[in-house]
Amino acid sequence: MENITKDLSPQKVFYFFEEISKIPRGSKKEKQISDWLVKFAKDRNLEVYQDSALNVVIKKAGSAGHENYSPLILQGHMDMVWEKNSDTNFDFETEGIKLAVKDGFLKAVGTTLGADNGIAVAVILAVLDSDEIIHPPLEAVITADEEAGMTGVENLDVSILKGKTMLNIDTEEEGEIYVSSAGGSRVQIDFHFKREAAETDSRNVLLEIRGLNGGHSGSDIDKNLGNSIKILSFILSESAKKFRFKLCEINGGDKTNAIPREAFAVINIAAADFDSFIEKSKLFFEEMKNTYSKTEQNLTMEIRYDADTDRMPLSEKDSVNLINLLCEIPSGVIANSEHIQGLVETSLSMGVLRTHDETSSIQLLLRSSVNSALRDLENKLKDISKLYNADFTVDSSYSSWEYREDSKLRELFIKAHEELYKKTPKIKAIHAGLECGIFAGKIDGLDVISIGPNIYGAHTPEEKMEISSVEYTWKWVLKALELYKII
Repeated sequence: MENITKDLSPQKVFYFFEEISKIPRGSKKEKQISDWLVKFAKDRNLEVYQDSALNVVIKKAGSAGHENYSPLILQGHMDMVWEKNSDTNFDFETEGIKLAVKDGFLKAVGTTLGADNGIAVAVILAVLDSDEIIHPPLEAVITADEEAGMTGVENLDVSILKGKTMLNIDTEEEGEIYVSSAGGSRVQIDFHFKREAAETDSRNVLLEIRGLNGGHSGSDIDKNLGNSIKILSFILSESAKKFRFKLCEINGGDKTNAIPREAFAVINIAAADFDSFIEKSKLFFEEMKNTYSKTEQNLTMEIRYDADTDRMPLSEKDSVNLINLLCEIPSGVIANSEHIQGLVETSLSMGVLRTHDETSSIQLLLRSSVNSALRDLENKLKDISKLYNADFTVDSSYSSWEYREDSKLRELFIKAHEELYKKTPKIKAIHAGLECGIFAGKIDGLDVISIGPNIYGAHTPEEKMEISSVEYTWKWVLKALELYKII
């Protein structure tokens, strides 16, 4: 693979980012990257642990004069979200991410970049690789499967860690210190149905929603971005008020933690209603286009006439009930925080919809900085599921990370930033799931913060990372390591 990042600064950070970009590392597919990290440590005679969950812990003694300070935990996750454009020919299982530099940003070609959270891994590796950086004893913790359930950190044995301070590098705004994050819950609703033969003198049509921006289902949930599954469900719901038709299949989204960009449905309808149905569908689509006119300029609906499908349609009753279920499930911002201005407190994102032989599965990601609100939302979804005789399952959940008023680490990074950049960094909370809360629950008295460079469009093929911001963040980390005197 061509050395795309050789002229970028800090060179060692971008070197390691490019190296790990060559290795397939999707969530639950981390064996190669985990083994590579172990080899990295062994090649440098560093103490290393690898557990059955593929988490990797690497320890390094403090530099001269800093050996006796309390260890600092440097933390990030090795997995990335695998998303690509539908017209991109790329195999995540076997190919490395193709990088490109454009207009001051590092991007990927047609796929997610993996800056979330490859940049944390690259920064940590650059620190561990150096013999010149001043630092306290370090415990680098690079977890697996953060994006698809946080099972890596959940299964991590923290007894091997001695540090009581932790720097997580998994947020995406330059010069900001994050001190709180939302808890989350992954939910699946399974709607059961029966198929039946299509009626004589009927035709199939495919409606496909495309061109949406997509985005991170936590940090982007308040940006009025379109959800392809919800948009398609609205069009079908309005059409069902005027026409009798049956669903053959309906699918959308790829990742539970990404706002879905594409969705499609194959409809079976009487030939006599075919043209009128299409015209009305176009009108309902225009309503959605107007709704998202400021945020989704590329929203389109493609229509394929006489669409081929090997699936018989659902009954008319099951078709209507499935559409109604999809419409009744809320998606987006549920409540805003009363304590932190501009912070979403509770949200829900419908991420994936798949139609199987006799079941449609709906995958949802719930988030809240208030654990009781998360449980209330779960109960509401459970009640909705009962109305449609659908199965409700909580696949995984994790607690929120609560703000700590007494934080020496936060004060250290404020001081380092002020000395470097002559201004005070912003203190913020994020409406996304970070591993910090789980670590704080497992390590008594842990003092933890999160920082990171500017990353835009995470979890989408438009993901990009600002090159100058990486250097900004790198210098900030180095200054804090130099000033670190926490005993």
